[in-house]
Formats: sequence, structure tokens, C-alpha cells
Amino acid sequence: MPEVKPEKENLYSYFKKRGISKQTIDKYGIETNNDWHIIFPYKKDGVLVNLKYRKNIGEGKKTFKQEAETEKTFFGMDLITDFKQLVIVEGEMDVLSLAEIGIESVSVPQGASENKLECIDNCWGWLSQFEKYIIAVDNDSPGDKLKENLLSRLDKYKCHLVDFGRFKDANEVLINEEGGAEELKTIIEANKPIDSNNVVNFVDKIDNILDFYENGFTRGYSTGWKDLDEKFTIKTGYLMIVTGIPSRGKSFWTDNLLYNLSVEQGLKHFVCSFENSDENHFARIASMYKEKRFSKGNFSQEELSDTINFVSDHFYRIKIDRLWNIDKIIEEAEYAVKRYGIKTLTIDPYNRLDNSTSEREDKYIGSILSKLSMTAKRLNILIVFIAHPKKLGKDEKIPTMYSISGSSDWYNMADYGIVIHRDRGEDGQLENKMKVIIAKIKDFNLGDPSGGEVELEYMPSKFKLMDKASFYGNYKTTGSF
Repeated sequence: MPEVKPEKENLYSYFKKRGISKQTIDKYGIETNNDWHIIFPYKKDGVLVNLKYRKNIGEGKKTFKQEAETEKTFFGMDLITDFKQLVIVEGEMDVLSLAEIGIESVSVPQGASENKLECIDNCWGWLSQFEKYIIAVDNDSPGDKLKENLLSRLDKYKCHLVDFGRFKDANEVLINEEGGAEELKTIIEANKPIDSNNVVNFVDKIDNILDFYENGFTRGYSTGWKDLDEKFTIKTGYLMIVTGIPSRGKSFWTDNLLYNLSVEQGLKHFVCSFENSDENHFARIASMYKEKRFSKGNFSQEELSDTINFVSDHFYRIKIDRLWNIDKIIEEAEYAVKRYGIKTLTIDPYNRLDNSTSEREDKYIGSILSKLSMTAKRLNILIVFIAHPKKLGKDEKIPTMYSISGSSDWYNMADYGIVIHRDRGEDGQLENKMKVIIAKIKDFNLGDPSGGEVELEYMPSKFKLMDKASFYGNYKTTGSF
């Protein structure tokens, strides 16, 4: 047997105080270095893909760091042998604690601060083989947030939850005199499935009710335009209908909104755009991102690489080489929510869908809008549905929500109803000034139900729309979008 270095002896001694044996430390390949960092190796398919460093700095505090530009995966995944169920915990110490009682588990790489959950993106195929997920994260507020994020990405009804009761986490149970190995095993085995009962009592929502009692409605995400934020903010779980005369900027405004939500909130989007190719759509977002036209002469290789990473991280598109109906789009959106963590779905436009049906048109439209409204709530995403109006009458210059042909449900079912319009100048050309007409805001939870109108202007030097609050000084007003 090789001689154990003094540093390793200290490592064993430290973990022994946490109830972790030498055998477990060696099994998981835990090491230390001259700076007294504890080193956790992350392996995937037998390959070392990341190293995480932990250092105790006294008074119960600790610091963490990871290797840069590494693949984010689950700690302990290569040691899993039971593929019927997967126990997911918050940190490496809990993985080691459960190993002490013979329970295999994995932890997310960044603990409770894990918001992006890139480990799910990178290990999707491996995760998909499990029949059951047992979520055993810390019993505190950050742990609750991590649990919520995991439930939003994994199949909810395959998930079971662990309640640590009076304890904070698995290691605290293991080393506590009133806990110990037997109680830890009992707690994990007592995991309970997500309640699938669709009947909700107000008591079940008491925290939300008390929060509303104290604070009233809370504002949602900024649209990215201050003037528009005064009319409404963006909340997931709702259906937005956008209409306007063709070529007046509906798709551009929607893309600019999604771009703003990506930059300011980090949101990801799933776009079903049937009038815009993959290349054109990428170029539009890229031009907004770098504030210059997307072309070889304008973008350096470094800028191109950065732009590809940004757009790829935040925008996902449906293939447009076939006809899609609403049911199939919803199915793909559900996958994208779990697989990529998307928070918005855009369908552009209605008339390019496979709308073949034996139903009367108004009944059919009401049916698909109901499906989309329920999907928005079930998946907690914002759905933006773009629909062209019918041909306007001689005296009509700007369409309304009721101008969309087929059904009054275009207005009735919308949580947000938006009309995008640009006038023509004396030269017959469309102006760069855009009217965003807020035709419907369902309730005060989303914004001002009285609606109104906000003016945005296309700024060619930035390749995006700006509001009055964003403008300062002189700028060119020529260009097209």
C-alpha cells in the first residue's frame, strides 16, 4: 500500500469529523493541495471534465471555485449503478454523506446558486434514463429555490421530495447525535411524490395570499423600454397576442422584446418563426447584440464567436421544413422547457400553421387559444402569438384586436393584446417611428388595464427600437427594418 501523504491524512481527519470515512473519500477521488483546498473531481463517462475547489476559512465559512471553461455536470454521476432512481442533492458533502449509508446520489455543481442548471443540458441523455428523481436539497430558502428550478426542468411527476424536518441537510443528519445514519436513511426513504391532485384549496396557497396581502401585485420583467414598462411588464404564465398590418414590424418588435429579456433577465426563448429563415433570424439578433450590421466586414472572429455563443444560449428555433399544428408545437415547447429551460414561446404567424380542421373557424380558434393559455400557465412561460388582421376597410387605418379574422377570441382570450403599427410618410415610405398600441391588459397583475400607446423609433446605428427615454442628442433616422 502506498504511503499516505500528511496532506491526505489531514483530509481524512477533516472528513472523519463530518462522518465521512476514508473509504468514501477514496471512492470519490477527493484530494487536497498545498493551499489546503479540498478538490472534488467531476467525471463524465470516465473522463475528468471539471475540478471544484473548496476551502474552509473559519467561523463556518467556506469558499468555492471551479476550473474555467469546463463542462458543468453532476458530481458523482459516474458512480451511479442504479438507474431506476436518482437522488439529487445540493452539494458534494451530501453525496458523500449518503454514500456512507449506501445510497447513491449526485449533486449540482454550484449548489443553491445553480440557476442555469447547465448540468441538465449537458447530461440530458443520461438523466432521461431514470424512472424516478428524488430531490433532497437543503432545507432552507436557497434550497427551496434550487428545488423549484429542478422541478421546472425535470419531469415533475417523476420527482419525489425529501423533507429533512428539523435538519438542514443530509450531512447534518449524519453527524447529529439525535440523527445519525439510521435516521438519515429513514428520511431519504420517506420521500414523497409531487401531489398530482388538481384540486387546490386556498390554504395550499396561503404564502402567496399573505404575500399579496402585504405587497399587492408585484411587477414583472422589464420589457427593456422604460416608456412601455409604465404600461405593462412581462410575466410568465400568460398569453400575448400581437397583430398589425403585414410588414409594419410585428416580428421585429417581438424579436427586440425577446432580445431585451435575454440581455436584462437572462431568459431563453423558443421561436416558431415561419416567415424568417434561421440565418436571417440569427443576423437580426446578432445585429442587435453588437449594434452593427451582421456581416463579415463588420464582425471580427472574436465578435462572431461571442455572438454565436450569446444567440445560441438564449434562442432556440423549431425546424421550418414542415407544417406544424398547435398540438405538435406545444409538445416541442414542453420538451424545450425541460431540456433547455426556455421561458417564452413565440409562434409567428398563425396563418402559416397547419390549421386544417373540420371545426367551424371561430370554434377552432377558440380551441387553440385555450390550449395555448393553459400551456402558458402549466409550463409557466410567456406565449407570444402573432396573427395578421383581415383586410381593413377604406376608413380603417389601424387594425384592432377584433380585426384578426376568424374569431373574437383573439381579443377575449388574450392576457396581453398588442397592436404594432407604422404610418407611411409623404414619400410613401414606412416611417421608422412605431406605435405600440396596448389594446388589452387583462388585469392589474400585468400592467395598466386602461391600455394606451407608446412610441418607439428604430435607431439604425443600434439596429433596434428605442423609446423616448433612451434617446439623447442627435442621431440618424434613416434606415429600414
